[in-house]
Amino acid sequence: MKIGLVHLGLASAGTSLIVRPLIDGLAKQGETVFGLEYNKFSKRIELNDLTVKNSTSQLSSHRNVLTSFPIEAWNEHTKEISEELSALDKIIVLGGNEAKNISFTANHLYVPVSIFNNIKGNQFTLGYDTALNSIVECIESVRDTASSLLYGKVRLFNIQIPGQGISALLTNSALAVEAEVVDNVSEEKIAQLKEHIRNKEANDETYTFFLMNESVDPNALAVHFQDFDLDWKVVEIEESQCGGPYPTAIDRLLANQLKKAVLEWTLSNQPSGQLLIQEGRVLFDEAVKVN
Repeated sequence: MKIGLVHLGLASAGTSLIVRPLIDGLAKQGETVFGLEYNKFSKRIELNDLTVKNSTSQLSSHRNVLTSFPIEAWNEHTKEISEELSALDKIIVLGGNEAKNISFTANHLYVPVSIFNNIKGNQFTLGYDTALNSIVECIESVRDTASSLLYGKVRLFNIQIPGQGISALLTNSALAVEAEVVDNVSEEKIAQLKEHIRNKEANDETYTFFLMNESVDPNALAVHFQDFDLDWKVVEIEESQCGGPYPTAIDRLLANQLKKAVLEWTLSNQPSGQLLIQEGRVLFDEAVKVN
């Protein structure tokens, strides 16, 4: 039996805790696992034998033998992808909440992997807790520096994280570090942010944080605050920083449950469906509705 595996979207440190044991477990059953990957240099879709790649890889155990497939490339090459996957017996999709649906000819399973915790039907997604902790740690390191310096005026740190629009990652990161969420540049929002700065100045506080994602340009935002005497800083937290390098304990617990459920589905006659994480448990749902 030929098993296909694809990781859609942003990389998650916890994904390797599923992929490597899955490849090893299926190899012991005589099955071959192929990874659908996108070569960003050649711009080509590749179907690689992960069974061989995993056994010969010299990467440390926390690194993933399967590279993530960009959502943009998936949506652009759906016909080619469908053709590549047509020769497979089963397909496992990690993530992919924002990807276009493809009519798979083989049975397929969706696994809730997302740093944004935005997959319907799930209370949690693998990768979210690691990303949340990584962002908070980055911001706290900025706070340590800011609080140790007297600058004579408010230092405003615009923290930009991956993503578009409102997400649990954005709102909960802001709550954790007491930052102001900037999800738009409406007059109402600008007025709210200006009042926040005035309060900081009145209380002689020396720094504050605005938290936003890629839907807001922090440099363009600056033009609305020219009437303030601010030290305007931009700090970008990149995708690679959100992904790890090591999964948190919560993500490890989720990954261990997910890898068991994925292996059981692959070796059984269960129909197409999705795994759901609810109340700390992994459940199988036959009714697939990703988008």
